[in-house]
This record gives sequence, structure tokens and C-alpha cells, in this order.
Amino acid sequence: MSLTNEDLQAIAALMDNKLEPINSRLEKLESEVSGLRTGQVAIRKELREVNHKVSDTYELALDAWGKSTENRTWLEALPK
Repeated sequence: MSLTNEDLQAIAALMDNKLEPINSRLEKLESEVSGLRTGQVAIRKELREVNHKVSDTYELALDAWGKSTENRTWLEALPK
């Protein structure tokens, strides 16, 4: 038994109908993954900014600690 062109077209149409929900779900999933990637890029950027601020604050604290140590040494060396 050989399938006619009409039979093949009918089978193709049935397969398209069956695959349509899967295609819709895949498109939605791709959209959500794209959104996640965009959010991930934004989070990485914010993390870099926070890292810079923490580093700057750490450096500032070290400088202040060094100055206070120098000042204490200087004050202790003053004649009483």
C-alpha cells in the first residue's frame, strides 16, 4: 500500500497540530531563558560595582587605620 500525496499532507498537518503546543512551550522557554540572561548580566554589573565599593572602602579603612597609628605614635612621642 502506497501513501498518496494527500495522505502525506494529511499526516504532516496532523503532526503540525500535535507539535504546535511543544513549539509554543519552547518559544516561551527560550524567551524566559533570554530574560534570565539579561538579568544575569545586570547582576554581574551590580556585583562588579559592589566589589569596587568594598575595595575602595577597605582601602580607605586601611589608610585611616594607618594614619591613626601614626598619630598615636606621634602623640606618644610628645614630651609630657
